[in-house]
Amino acid sequence: MVSKKRPKKAKLNERQFVLRLPEYQATFLDHLVELGMFKSLNESIVKITTVFISDLEKSAKEAKK
Repeated sequence: MVSKKRPKKAKLNERQFVLRLPEYQATFLDHLVELGMFKSLNESIVKITTVFISDLEKSAKEAKK
């Protein structure tokens, strides 16, 4: 008999919260998901936020110089 238990994925620390976006932004992100650029709306928000924060960190480091 085959076990139906799946191995658990390693989870990063996460926090859940409600994000309110203007309709046109949510529609745009949904369109990117439909085009296959992201797997889900959540993934798109996480990746875009990651890039945004990375850019902020670079700007902060440059401003310190």
